[in-house]
Amino acid sequence: MTLPGAVEVELKYQVTDLAIGERLLAAEQLGGFAPIGEIRVAEQTDTYLDTPDGALEAQRIGVRLRAEDDATILTVKAAGSVDGAIRRREELEGPAEAGTPPASWPASAARDRLLALIGDQPLHELVTIRQYRRKRDFATSEATVELSLDEARIVVDGHTVERFTELEAELTRGPESALRPLLGLLDGRPGLSPTVESKLARAIAVATSVRAAAAAVEAAREGPKATVAVHAPADRPIEPEAARPVEPEVAPPIEPEAARPVEPEVAPPIEPEVGEPVLGTELVAAPESSVLDQEPDDASEPVDELDQGDVELDEVEVDEAELDGVEVDELVPILDLPHASDDPLEVPDLVLEQAAGADKPARVEGADLDQRLPTLKNPGVVAEDLHAEAGRKVLRFHLARMLAREPGTRDGADAEELHGMRVATRRMRAAWRVFGDAYDPARTKAFRRRLRELAALLGGVRDLDVLIGATEAYGEAIGSADRAALRPLLAAWRSDRDLARVQLVVELDSKGHRRFVDDYVDFVSSPGRDVLPVEPTIPHRVRDTAASRIWAAYEHVRAYEAVLRWADVPTLHQLRIAAKRLRYTLEFVREPLGEDASPLIARIVALQDHLGFMNDAEVAATMARIFLVEHGAELSEAQAQAIGRYLVSREREVARLKRTVGTVWRGVAGLTFRRSLGRTVAIL
Repeated sequence: MTLPGAVEVELKYQVTDLAIGERLLAAEQLGGFAPIGEIRVAEQTDTYLDTPDGALEAQRIGVRLRAEDDATILTVKAAGSVDGAIRRREELEGPAEAGTPPASWPASAARDRLLALIGDQPLHELVTIRQYRRKRDFATSEATVELSLDEARIVVDGHTVERFTELEAELTRGPESALRPLLGLLDGRPGLSPTVESKLARAIAVATSVRAAAAAVEAAREGPKATVAVHAPADRPIEPEAARPVEPEVAPPIEPEAARPVEPEVAPPIEPEVGEPVLGTELVAAPESSVLDQEPDDASEPVDELDQGDVELDEVEVDEAELDGVEVDELVPILDLPHASDDPLEVPDLVLEQAAGADKPARVEGADLDQRLPTLKNPGVVAEDLHAEAGRKVLRFHLARMLAREPGTRDGADAEELHGMRVATRRMRAAWRVFGDAYDPARTKAFRRRLRELAALLGGVRDLDVLIGATEAYGEAIGSADRAALRPLLAAWRSDRDLARVQLVVELDSKGHRRFVDDYVDFVSSPGRDVLPVEPTIPHRVRDTAASRIWAAYEHVRAYEAVLRWADVPTLHQLRIAAKRLRYTLEFVREPLGEDASPLIARIVALQDHLGFMNDAEVAATMARIFLVEHGAELSEAQAQAIGRYLVSREREVARLKRTVGTVWRGVAGLTFRRSLGRTVAIL
């Protein structure tokens, strides 16, 4: 069916490496086309609609509502022709209002055509595609094209199920023949391949498979007699765009960044090709204690050289947070793990006020600590600060937050109090890695050791809190039968958690802890204390020391590029630790770096979260496996099967996250990030 509208002509390519698209967008010449204007950024939500009986699909018509900023645009598209990368199709556009019937939308040719197609039938959502679009106009004397780089996510029933990147060059002025030089430039270019399936057709195919898989899981839970074979759909829904490209994963939308200059180097693609076998899980050694995640001590720490006779506890960490506006890519069953960005730089004022309230438990000693060390909004680091005193500011900032959370941690009524205290200890340990070389190691090694021990005790409780909460959420998602069958597993973990909590409270109540806190408060409150002498010609101010430390942390992250495709879970866990240290190094000097640091940190958080989810799923599977081995004889058949299904769901999640790590990796290893990091650090 044709539409009485303008014919859209465009080139469409699948992009296997985001950096390739970014270089093209920033180019000064493209096949004779020169840029006019700057790169523009938009975040779009495309909702595709049809009638309950599929009337639009039957007529090969696509209907889309695009929400961008405060406007909603209706687009009605007819089936067009596809010739390699060239697409031609007729389309109509007009204003619309989401959530209201089409008949009430403002009058337009698009609305009138839609009403003629559907009559009085209602419309329902087929699938949603959310995309982060960067676009720029290029022109010659006879034609203009709009070049767009789209980082897209397919959303089915509220969950992101697939990501991909596309490059489009739409002819907005001039004859179609003007596209030939651009076609010659892009066709056959490494990292680009003509898109052979429309976004809608691709999304519907994915949604069909996901919903079929969900139905199979549901049928399997109903009993052994219910068997459902899941097959790829024989006939994909016909849609006015075209067939499916090989999928590159995409980083979650990040704050817009300005155009970057072209750089000749191309980062090698990381993403596995479609059809590549799903990688299996790697078995890791069973944890000695009930923790989700162990981070080795930094071998470069000066204190390590002095403490060779001491047994030092590793920092136990798991990403505990919320993704800022980024959905958790979970299919059924849902395991709602926390995320790294819930590891905040600042504790909300309300929480601090509550922690400092009159009803908090009395402290054993040092009742005046809140008065000596009030909480602040920011560390207050400036570029002219001495390196040692900037470190003292950061340590003081996070120590105040640790102490504000201690009463609630001791009380145990709100698990977030312990979470906040653990976050503060983690930040201080990271600060010692960044600033510790400014202080006398013999005088400060006790602070580091006590922080490691405290972090391990806090982690022993927090990690089990997270694991128990996530498993309970899994149980709620899968139904009452399996939820009840998981009780022995949860009971064992709760027992371990309670024991870990007793050990933590004993330590917090000890005189040794109070002496540590008193001395530590004095250290962070005494400028010049325990500082090593430094020559005037040796870099000793933030403006002179921060840049090299940031770049060194970034180099540790980027070094994983050579092994990322083959990396096992333990190696990827080490990458997460390196990313976390880069993030903290940036955050400690966020104030002198300015606002440009925020989008960089957001991309690092996305990588940290992805790897954290993978590690959490791996450890959950390992702990469930250990429980089955040790207690299998004591379990009923239903209990053993339910725990086994939970174990398998975590293994599948590990494989999925491992397979898609290239998505968020490119957000940190790509050209855009490197350029932006260089410009940001240059501010110092």
